[in-house]
Amino acid sequence: MTDKKSTRKVFEYLDYREFLRDYYNSKKEENPAFSLRVFSDKIGFKAKDFISRVMNGDKNLSNQSIPKVASGLRLGKHETEFFVGLVKFNQAETTDERNAAFEEMQAALKVARFAEKQHVLGHVQYQIYSHWRHLTVRSLIGMFGFDGDYEKLAKQVHPHITADEAKKSVKLLEECELIKKDKSGKYVLTESAITTGDRTSKLALRGFHQHCLKLAADSIDRDPPGSRHVSGLTLGISQEGYDRIVERINAFRKEIALIAEEDKNSDKVFQLQFALFPVGGK
Repeated sequence: MTDKKSTRKVFEYLDYREFLRDYYNSKKEENPAFSLRVFSDKIGFKAKDFISRVMNGDKNLSNQSIPKVASGLRLGKHETEFFVGLVKFNQAETTDERNAAFEEMQAALKVARFAEKQHVLGHVQYQIYSHWRHLTVRSLIGMFGFDGDYEKLAKQVHPHITADEAKKSVKLLEECELIKKDKSGKYVLTESAITTGDRTSKLALRGFHQHCLKLAADSIDRDPPGSRHVSGLTLGISQEGYDRIVERINAFRKEIALIAEEDKNSDKVFQLQFALFPVGGK
């Protein structure tokens, strides 16, 4: 049976390095003689370890090497346009650059007219996590339902958003099949809970966490102590200690999610962030 990865098209990726690794592995599976040297020759690089370093994230592709790789992989016109945007997306240094590259990718997708749902899952994912309000709106719809009053929905979000922003969030959530209309015409959740999963793009989550951490900082001045909780620890630990703490955080996060799912009287939406990061060391 052929591995699904070997048949995935470039349009399905949010990480060009993953695309290159999958391409190499599928060729290697087809022909054991297909080596990194052969791969490098195929896409026009003299240094046999260059493409390996690119796939591992140790090197970036330059503006000159991007079309060379696309040509070596025999990508079509629209695939090449998407691949160029994908590389820019992954190698962007700022959120603005990343969003601009994402728009390039979307334009290439639109022209290519890839209609199969699995081809756009990664891009839908990026859009959902592009702003904190989308999942907040989803949670509010889950608790109270939604009958089309965007002004009311916008005022339920804290801090408030505009009615137009609420409308855009509802439209995106519906397109992503995270909400749907019931028989009465009101919006409801398609699933009671969602998870990012193990394959969620780190780029998709990066902006989301940046937004949420800023919300947390603003909450210190915006919200009274009785409605928010902020605490922290400064720790001296080893890598082993770090790994153990992360393991406990992951387990605790799942426990918190279960408490929320079992709460039948929910009437507010909270955002919980865990942050464990280095502030000193050798």
